[in-house]
Amino acid sequence: MTQENTTNPFVEFAEPNGDYYANTFLEIQKNELPKHHINIAAAFGSFIWASLRGNWLLFWIAFLFDLVTLVYLGSAYKFNTALSGVMEEVAQYLAAGNAAAASNKQLLIDRYESWTSSSIMTAIVIFILGRLFFGWLADRIYYRQYNTWRVDHTKPSGIKANRLVMMTVILALIAPLMIYRSTQFAPDARTCIKQDRAIAKGKDVSFQNKFNCKVISDFPTLFWIDRPDIVSFPRAEDGTRFIKREAPTNKKPINLHTYVSGKIENAVGYLTAFHSYVFDGVKGVLQTLLNALEAVFVGTPWPIMMGALLAIAYYAAGLRIASFVGLSLGYLAFFGFWITAMETLTLVASATCVAIVIGLPLGIWVGKSKRGKAIVTPILDMMQTIPSFVYLLPAIAFFGIGVVPGILATVTFAMPPMVRLTSLGIQHVPESTKEAALAFGANPRQLLTKVELPLAMPSIMAGVNQVVMMSLSMVVVAALIGAGGMGFLVTDALARTDTGKGILAGVGIALLAMMIDRVVQKANKQ
Repeated sequence: MTQENTTNPFVEFAEPNGDYYANTFLEIQKNELPKHHINIAAAFGSFIWASLRGNWLLFWIAFLFDLVTLVYLGSAYKFNTALSGVMEEVAQYLAAGNAAAASNKQLLIDRYESWTSSSIMTAIVIFILGRLFFGWLADRIYYRQYNTWRVDHTKPSGIKANRLVMMTVILALIAPLMIYRSTQFAPDARTCIKQDRAIAKGKDVSFQNKFNCKVISDFPTLFWIDRPDIVSFPRAEDGTRFIKREAPTNKKPINLHTYVSGKIENAVGYLTAFHSYVFDGVKGVLQTLLNALEAVFVGTPWPIMMGALLAIAYYAAGLRIASFVGLSLGYLAFFGFWITAMETLTLVASATCVAIVIGLPLGIWVGKSKRGKAIVTPILDMMQTIPSFVYLLPAIAFFGIGVVPGILATVTFAMPPMVRLTSLGIQHVPESTKEAALAFGANPRQLLTKVELPLAMPSIMAGVNQVVMMSLSMVVVAALIGAGGMGFLVTDALARTDTGKGILAGVGIALLAMMIDRVVQKANKQ
């Protein structure tokens, strides 16, 4: 095949400047393209070059680089304008003979000058590096477009001026607002609320201030709601609770967030006032479990408990892991963490038991039922997305302060992996195995207990391991509401800024986690 026949497809694809792209694409095919190769036309043309060539991935890369550059230049303009305003104030103070007030502005002047110069320098660096990077990337990405075009000739090729229409639409929708936003100090929520109330009273507000609050500040408040009655749940003379409603003293309207949060608060108050027996019952059960485990871990003399833990580690995981457990227990003992470590193990064991009791049946249901999967999976997604501190709020609201609310918050945080991995193990049981069990007369209960659960046990044990690890990671957070244990030592050190004690306690928690993890993993493999 001649050189001309080899390069014809490249020329046909690229059209203008086809010889350059033919040579470049040949070098890419032969893996001979220099590492420092840069497309000069692309580097100078940026997103205009990409849009003409019909490569929208390259367009967005170049457009973002240039847009960030313009945003930093807009920020420099914003800071420079603010600097000019401060300088005028200083001049007025000096003219009035108030040198003290003028000197107080010096720190602000220095900051605005620094922000202005740093924004300009950042814009220059991003512009230059962005153009160089884009020029280096252009031919390599454009070659992929050529490969797609070789398979399907309807894909973009050559240069088409009508593609500039799409580019113009994108620029018009994004660039002006982004650049304008970078040149303005966005008003805060309080300022916009005051402005809305001023407008409601018929006062004149400039179009720019309205626009800034509606567009470049936070999402605008679309409507206001009248304040609902104040609801409380006092006791009558006979000791029973009743619902008391009072008209609000503040008549100003509220937004949706305040309204809904108030309703949630009222609902929680109603449940705790009229159905406290449910929460007291749950608290009693968990407290009984906690007391039993605490009697084992804390009430047992340390030589016996240490020997028992070493024996369990040896028989479950072997000599090597038992040696690591011995060293870890020695660290906890020598540094005075033995009792608090045992309290932490009590908390983790209690949370793990509850998480298994609830998570295992849920996981089986999710693994065997499409309806269960559709219901539980979104809840698990939400539970694993919510920050861990959020779990403390309902625990405190319904159960108060103490170890039991800490256990419930820990269970809520740590249970999703148990459900997911149990479900995964059930789903991965081979259909042929289940069909064989059914063919031999197994009923659904026997199929679950003698076939599916044994085969899913490695996945279930991985779920147990994850529950333990996540329970330990929640120990510090739960200590904020009185859970105690090693977490309390960390939070106390944080409150006192006692770095040394905090690090030692943190290492102790890490060793606890590693001990349990190694033993459970090794036992699972055996």
